[in-house]
Amino acid sequence: MIQGSIYRSRAGRRNIWFLLGTGLMVVSIPAIYFFSLIGFAAILVLIIMPIYLMVTYRNPVYNVYILLTYSFFLFAFGRYIVRDIFPVGILFDGILVMAYLTVWLSKKYKWSNILDAPIIVLGVWLFYCLTSLLNPESLGFDTWIIAVRVHLYMVISIPILCLMLDVKLLKILIVMWGVYSIIFTCKGFAQLHIGLDFADRIFLEGNHLHMLWGHLRVFSFCSDAGQFGVQQAHAAASGAIFLLSIAKTRKQRLFFLIMTLTGMYGMFVSGTRGAIFVLFGAAFAYCCLIRRLKYLLIAVILTGGFYSVMTYTSVGSNIYAIQRMRTALNPEQDASYMVRKINQMKLKAYLTTRPFGGGLGAMQQGPEGTVLADTPHDSGYVLVWGDQGIVGLCLYIGMFLFFMLKGTIAVWFQIKNEWLRSVLIAMMSGMAGVAVANYGNEVMMQHPTSVMYFLTVAVIFIAPRLDKTLRTKEEKSVDQPTSISKRLTRYRVAQI
Repeated sequence: MIQGSIYRSRAGRRNIWFLLGTGLMVVSIPAIYFFSLIGFAAILVLIIMPIYLMVTYRNPVYNVYILLTYSFFLFAFGRYIVRDIFPVGILFDGILVMAYLTVWLSKKYKWSNILDAPIIVLGVWLFYCLTSLLNPESLGFDTWIIAVRVHLYMVISIPILCLMLDVKLLKILIVMWGVYSIIFTCKGFAQLHIGLDFADRIFLEGNHLHMLWGHLRVFSFCSDAGQFGVQQAHAAASGAIFLLSIAKTRKQRLFFLIMTLTGMYGMFVSGTRGAIFVLFGAAFAYCCLIRRLKYLLIAVILTGGFYSVMTYTSVGSNIYAIQRMRTALNPEQDASYMVRKINQMKLKAYLTTRPFGGGLGAMQQGPEGTVLADTPHDSGYVLVWGDQGIVGLCLYIGMFLFFMLKGTIAVWFQIKNEWLRSVLIAMMSGMAGVAVANYGNEVMMQHPTSVMYFLTVAVIFIAPRLDKTLRTKEEKSVDQPTSISKRLTRYRVAQI
């Protein structure tokens, strides 16, 4: 534990100077490189960074709050403050680095807890990503280093979350998720009904597909409408399960109800057709995790009824958002879907002789004129397939299935505390829905959904430890009244 006199001790001062120097280096190098923002960099380095480091040094858990917050508002930070000139992603890297450093220096956490993380699985994925640089089809180090960062986030984030998470922190993060989702919908409502601000208009100038037939595809603070729709559907699905399971007070029920309804609204106004499959995937996963045939049958009936209404009727066709969602259930009549299938056939022919893909970054940063760079991936799985081949795709999907299997075993056989079990079911169900939607949109490894993915995986692997802690507290709470009553009895006997 850090004592109040740590800032006066020699070791404390040495740690602070080391931390401050490292933080300044992490931020100042890219800031100096992008010299057009020296003024902003000076403010960041000289004013904000020292305050940030002093706060997180004494309370490393603030790194997790900042990590989640920045993940949600990273693109807003780029649009409204630095105007997409400064590489806002580098700050996310810095937060992760500082999280490890502050935890190491604070000595508040047991480093043995980090072994709860799926170290071997993450290590295999990291090794495959690193060896992708040796792929004969690789486009070189510059392209590789940009693309590999997304995968490094997962490898680095999950262990530190496993190290720092406890029940109190998990409750706070769930509330933060709900609050940020509500804020996202409020911003989306403003875009649709009040009007676009200067940053929104600049964004639309380079993203014309967000205005279709005179209708705005709401994108809120996210990177695009697709990410916004999936994020809000994810919040709606998990929020509904939280409402049905862990909400005990009136305030909690009201909060999760608002989280669910605003998430549903955000999903529809985004115009992201694939987002609706988040709800289907989450509902199916929920029914499987609770192992109740009755609920599974109800879900099947409701899903069938919804499908029938959307497919065979014209109910709600006068509302653009509903009509656009309706096309997702009739893909054969959707020109966009047919183009995607043609692109996938083209990639299949090209990748048949390339089991390791075209190298990380080939589809997004590759030079024009190449098959991978000229073919839109339109899917998170197709992106992995093109960059890392069928071998990488199998590892990627297998890794996710392993995480879900581990969580299912925990829910079915290991977790006894009802609150923790319900939280795990809600988070896993939501992430299962995101995995389904990731087929139609590249969302799973994009902010903020990626951090919620990492958080879900961390909760899966530390759930047995948290369950043990909760059961210990329950046992103490049960034994406490008994011990007090015994003392009162002894006192009365002594008085007699």
